[in-house]
Amino acid sequence: MYLQNQIYREDLKMALESIVAIERLYHKSILITGATGLIGSFAADLLLYANREADAQIEIYLLSRDERRLRERFASSLQESRLHFIVQDVVDPLGLDVPVDYIIHAAGDGFPAAFREHPVETMTPALFGTYQLLQYAREHALQKFLYVSSGEVYGKALAAENAFTEHDCGYLDSMSVRSCYPEAKRCAETLCVSFKQQYHVPALTVRPSHVYGACTSVRDNRATVQFLNDVAAGKDIVLHSAGRQLRSYTYMADCVSGIFTVLLNGTAGEAYNIANAASRVTIAEFAGILADKVGVECITRVPDEKELKDHTPIEYAVLDASKLERLGWCGKYDIDQGISHMLMIRTQIR
Repeated sequence: MYLQNQIYREDLKMALESIVAIERLYHKSILITGATGLIGSFAADLLLYANREADAQIEIYLLSRDERRLRERFASSLQESRLHFIVQDVVDPLGLDVPVDYIIHAAGDGFPAAFREHPVETMTPALFGTYQLLQYAREHALQKFLYVSSGEVYGKALAAENAFTEHDCGYLDSMSVRSCYPEAKRCAETLCVSFKQQYHVPALTVRPSHVYGACTSVRDNRATVQFLNDVAAGKDIVLHSAGRQLRSYTYMADCVSGIFTVLLNGTAGEAYNIANAASRVTIAEFAGILADKVGVECITRVPDEKELKDHTPIEYAVLDASKLERLGWCGKYDIDQGISHMLMIRTQIR
């Protein structure tokens, strides 16, 4: 579906060209968990695109609990001989009877409704899923294991002056259910470095900032997804707060090119932020840019009790990606271009 869209293919081309030393992945095998999610699905499409356009000959294994969603999401690629589906819960022992060279663990719900409605299941892919995959990596000679964490691990900034570097750490309330997501991510990161230290598993971590794009799930209720759904339906954008929270936003193509750059060039046992300095705006500014492109208004409405529970206590979420940039990576999409591409893809496909 997405691979048939011209703008989407342009994003894949740009992302592929932005990956430092991408040729190291050619003729290799890779497993991606969370393959129907925003990040995982674009990463999978990028590999499919590389196989078609660059004869990369990459064996692609995609893991998801829902076979129907896998087949729907990758409907145009079902005849690809190098595409393989693994249908299981990531928290179970990995049912893969062949070794792979790389693993990208991107499974897990990263949206507020999940944190509110099933916080336990929000935590388990990070806790048990990461453990099971690291055990597989321990038993097989992987070249790299990459865990997709989140910029939310930085918590609440004690002083909102500088962008978070990989060595910073803010406050998280461990007794708040809303912390189920960032606390589990923090724990999984420590599990990765522990397997690296004790069992020499070449594990490393990326911390994406707020990622946006067209490949959204119907269950996803993040603010950017709600804004996109509003304008796609011809409605005004509804803000449930003043929207003053400052964020590093990263378009999905930049995020995935950053992930593969770290996978191929990063140092095991370390973490890398993924963010684009040209995309630091408030939530209200993000909504305003999107609204202007389609000629609708931004309306602020008093949130109800359920919407209040979905609010993050983190007012400042700006990441410093200098460490990733030192690997040779550079973000290609500023906030205006990223939003434009997201909107065009969504409008043309749905």
